[in-house]
Amino acid sequence: MLKRWRRSSDRKGQAARAWPGGKTVTLALTAFVLAGAAACDDDGTTGVSGDPPEFIAADGINGGTMYDKFWAPETGWDRNDPNLTTFNDHSNFFRCKQCHAWDRKGNAASYIGRAPSTTRPNVSSVNLVAYAENHTPQEVFDALWSSSGRRSVTADLSTYDPQTNNTVGDQMPDLTEIMTEAQVWDLVKFLKEEANDTDLLYDYSTTGTYPTGSITYSNIGAGGDPDNGDALFSANCRPCHGADGTAILVDGSYSIGSFLRAKPYEVQHKVKFGQPGSNPSMGTILTDINDILDLYAALTNTTKYPDP
Repeated sequence: MLKRWRRSSDRKGQAARAWPGGKTVTLALTAFVLAGAAACDDDGTTGVSGDPPEFIAADGINGGTMYDKFWAPETGWDRNDPNLTTFNDHSNFFRCKQCHAWDRKGNAASYIGRAPSTTRPNVSSVNLVAYAENHTPQEVFDALWSSSGRRSVTADLSTYDPQTNNTVGDQMPDLTEIMTEAQVWDLVKFLKEEANDTDLLYDYSTTGTYPTGSITYSNIGAGGDPDNGDALFSANCRPCHGADGTAILVDGSYSIGSFLRAKPYEVQHKVKFGQPGSNPSMGTILTDINDILDLYAALTNTTKYPDP
């Protein structure tokens, strides 16, 4: 299956997509009837007259960090939360990205080959990009805030087995037991407005089906301006990662360049929303998807940004 990427000659205009979208766990989200995409302002930003004030006031950048690890200190999470031990001991059962992937497309794209194990659940089949695009902020919030068919924070995850004991572990956590409504609105804002549209950053093709499928990437950063990408890297990344991106190895084995070339689906999220515990969010700096596209175009240069 080949995913086609459509680019226009006007990068700025084409990148101003209304619904960058997102993804979350084997939610019963499909039970909701599509209500139609919300309207866009003339400048390409999302927004509908009458959006809930909680959505308007929400912080989508914080929501993006929460999508990675909602209990990280960077999100302002209460360090006295009695559930912190549970979250840390069974982190893959609580991180949104585990069940919905960094690209928010569930098990149909980047995570098509990410099989479950005793320490991580199955990847959801729900496409949050499409769901967020076709539902209002209130509908997305209501889906996330539902308790129906959700896993209690007190559920025993120590005996999870993807083949024989996966019913409870594959359920979405009951966010009403874990988060405040304001925190869930941050997630909604991320899914509706702040999440990067990965279709603008690379092409991909898949073979097979989850959980044994595979994916390959091409045209990473195609259409971007590598010179501007070099400047962005020098200003924002070089102090820690070095001029060629090899000063710090990501996950102990990747230079910045090789990480981007191997995992473009993940880098886009960490560039904008940060890496809890290490990289800060650059969501207030790289506010335009074209900046990330330019950074991608630069990092594909194996001479300037070599493998480690």
